[in-house]
Amino acid sequence: MRVLIAAATLTPLALSAQTVARVEVSPAETTMVVGSSIRLRAVARDDKGASVAQAPQWAAAPFDIAQIDSTGTLTAIHPGEIHVFAIVGGRPGRATVRVAQRPPSRLVIESVEGTSTVVGGTLQLRVGGMTSANDSVPVPSARWRSRTPAIAEVSPNGLVTARSPGRATIVAEAGALTATTEIVVRANPVRTVSVEPVTRPARTGDVVRLTAALRDARGGAVAGVPVRWSVSGAGAQVDADGYFVAEDPGVYTVTASVGGVGSATSVQVVPRNDPRRLTSVAHAALPGGTMGAEVWPFGDVAYVSTISSRVYVFDIADPTAPKLTDSIVVDAHLVNDVSLTDDGKLGVLTREGASNRRNGLVFFDATDPRHPKVVSEFTETLTGGVHSAFIWKRYVFATDDATGSLRIIDFSDPKQPKQITRWETPDRGTRMLHDVYVRDGLAYLAYWRDGLIILDVGNGMAGGTITAPKEVSRFVYDHSVLYPPDFVAGTHAVYPAGKYIFIADESLYGAFDISSRERIPTRGIVHVLDASDIRNLRKVAQYDPIEFGAHNLWVEEDLLYIGAYDGGVRVVDVSGDLRGELREQGRVIGAVYTGALDGYRPNQAMAWSAIPHRGHIMVSDINTGFWVAKVLQPQVP
Repeated sequence: MRVLIAAATLTPLALSAQTVARVEVSPAETTMVVGSSIRLRAVARDDKGASVAQAPQWAAAPFDIAQIDSTGTLTAIHPGEIHVFAIVGGRPGRATVRVAQRPPSRLVIESVEGTSTVVGGTLQLRVGGMTSANDSVPVPSARWRSRTPAIAEVSPNGLVTARSPGRATIVAEAGALTATTEIVVRANPVRTVSVEPVTRPARTGDVVRLTAALRDARGGAVAGVPVRWSVSGAGAQVDADGYFVAEDPGVYTVTASVGGVGSATSVQVVPRNDPRRLTSVAHAALPGGTMGAEVWPFGDVAYVSTISSRVYVFDIADPTAPKLTDSIVVDAHLVNDVSLTDDGKLGVLTREGASNRRNGLVFFDATDPRHPKVVSEFTETLTGGVHSAFIWKRYVFATDDATGSLRIIDFSDPKQPKQITRWETPDRGTRMLHDVYVRDGLAYLAYWRDGLIILDVGNGMAGGTITAPKEVSRFVYDHSVLYPPDFVAGTHAVYPAGKYIFIADESLYGAFDISSRERIPTRGIVHVLDASDIRNLRKVAQYDPIEFGAHNLWVEEDLLYIGAYDGGVRVVDVSGDLRGELREQGRVIGAVYTGALDGYRPNQAMAWSAIPHRGHIMVSDINTGFWVAKVLQPQVP
């Protein structure tokens, strides 16, 4: 979470002899296009309507949609809705600016089914747009036509139907833009299709791999011909590889076809009915109403960082009765992250908002885990603040707030850590690295609007080393189409598990005030990427809580643990193959609502992290502190 302070809470400028009654910002409402700039003006007036000669202080939110300078010049970076504030004498004026995406400069035709088929076969084409900045944008409507209708026809919605062997040129037009693609049509060698029957019921959410045997006129097997899969009715889906999954119980007919030759099978689906449930076993508020941040359990202790200058240490030898034993105090407004080496003897915490503006990392000795001691600081290249840090071997992978870059720090000598390299994406106006996870020589970067980026930092698959990381792959998507226009949103957290990578979006109302007692509206989708081919990541499933958010996440023993912000803690079954919407499939095992009457925001949850540890779940909540939860197994009579 990057702490945002609403413009109304910015430090007011010195009051003039006239008392400011209101501030007028013009234009009060306007629209602009990504990449453009406009100049806003502010006039302060006293209670008699006379102007007050005092320069305004400007701010704009969400911070990742636009930037504003001291003259009131606003530059749009991403589409969305911006709240612009001009503060004079402690009084804010406000304007609303709506930012539209650049129009497409070219069209791109895509087909997930490829560009070849057989006579009688069909292919669904889609057209999208690319802007002058190479950003993808939707194209709401297009005109389709075939230059060779005798070989292949195309419907008004882009469905190609193959008529005879040959090569067909398909054209898509939108406004003055045109794109073409070539479809290869072959004679259909398939005479029979046989789908292997499904003999046992599947639960909702269970992925069933269907296979089809293709035979030619002589009964020989046919290979290299794409099979088109389809399923009857709503409540289920089947992908191009024959993976079937249902959200609703029922009996579904699944058809495999090649051209005009096809066969079907049925799949019975029963309710998932997971008997496990989630319960709270302990809650410990932080002293003085302090807001919590990250939690990191190790052995018999849990470290809880805060939106303040402290990290609290809890004894969790008895997880049902956590005991506060000590704290680490540093110069910071926010201690965002805390983690330890594999042996638990050395820890690192991240700082933002230090009074001397020297933020960076703080290393601490955890040999006595209940009473850690500060060993050293590293601020040389990280004075702008660090949001997250991850320890791998004797290196810290730190996110640099000031530049949006990755910094790798060698702490072989904990008293004299040193930076050994820096890596970053091109600056697009809001370059921001939010989270890092490192495993097996691969660094997984949650890079906000740049999505997920994977680096080779010693694995060898892309020739990367710890001092010279090399990009392996990335997964980029448009956050602006997923969340409300006035919400800040980006790829925030990442966790690789088996053949899947889980990434969570952080999305909050863009002008929220972290110090207020009001509810902070949040959203956030957890995307599930198939990394079987790590160079070609593809999304196969998601968990969209809809009514609340997602922040940090963890996966262990087929369970996904989510600090779900105002939804508290969520635990989701991610066993087996994953496809579709996990929430609708009944994979959510349970929840603990981490709101409390005496919380910073009374009775409002704002869970930051949920980490499994020794059969329990350690949870930090911004509003209410430290919690311990547990997944209860069904009682066997």
